[in-house]
Amino acid sequence: MNLDVHVEIAAETLFHIGPIPVTNSMLTMWIVMAAIILAFWAAARRAKDVPGRFQGVIEMIVGAILGLVEGTAGRRFGRKVLPLILGLFVFILFANLSGLLPGVGTIGKWEDEAVVSSEPTTTITTSDTRTGEAAAAEATKHEGQVLVPFYRAPNADLNMTLAMALIAFTAVQIVGIRAHGVGGRIKHMADPPFLFPIEVIGEFSRIISLSARLFGNVFAGEVLLGVMFALGAAIKIAVLPVLFPVIFLFLEVLFGSIQALVFALLTLIYLTLAAASSHGHDDEHAHDDAKAQGVVAAQGSVGD
Repeated sequence: MNLDVHVEIAAETLFHIGPIPVTNSMLTMWIVMAAIILAFWAAARRAKDVPGRFQGVIEMIVGAILGLVEGTAGRRFGRKVLPLILGLFVFILFANLSGLLPGVGTIGKWEDEAVVSSEPTTTITTSDTRTGEAAAAEATKHEGQVLVPFYRAPNADLNMTLAMALIAFTAVQIVGIRAHGVGGRIKHMADPPFLFPIEVIGEFSRIISLSARLFGNVFAGEVLLGVMFALGAAIKIAVLPVLFPVIFLFLEVLFGSIQALVFALLTLIYLTLAAASSHGHDDEHAHDDAKAQGVVAAQGSVGD
């Protein structure tokens, strides 16, 4: 019997809403977004002074990102960009983990390979030594067809990661313009002037780096898991078919969490650099005001 691992780079279209195609990655994205909204809404509605396990997990995630943001961008500016950074981190984290759920990538419909997509595809095949009518029937049952899954990890679709990269890029430009003005933003990038073309290229290259890094890691993880499950099913030695893929599942959980943190942290750094002089001066003035108040209080106590 052949065990085929079909690799499709582009997300497959499930149906259309008018002229808009709905892909399997888009469907999974809607499910993940709905789950996140319901989870945080439930935690906020049932919030208690002594949090339970569910509320504690939510508060732990928010507290960790808040500490990271304030430690990197300062308290005042950090709290302004916290919703964006927290939203990116939570969505990317749960979107990456959604690809490991049972049924994602494995439940779907069989369609002719030529109809599914014109994009390049790859089929990795392993085989065992079983023969007979059942094996022959199973091998020829879906000949010339591929399984189109109903669900696919959102970040295994380059369109999804590119959209988030564009959001991050737009936010960086808005923050930079609000901090320095249009002229000040250009002057900030052209200091010294000969670096301006390099700065422009660097700004746009962030779109490619953010989107390609996340897509490449998530997509490669899905392919790796597919290959490991196929090899585990072909080995059939003791418990190896179970233990072999489990190791890579844990690795994917780790890598998915790291990629969510990397994307959010890079976006935070870009925002901080874009508004560096503005919120840096605000923090400096706040520090000077606090220092002045401390001196006045000390003088008053000495006078008393």
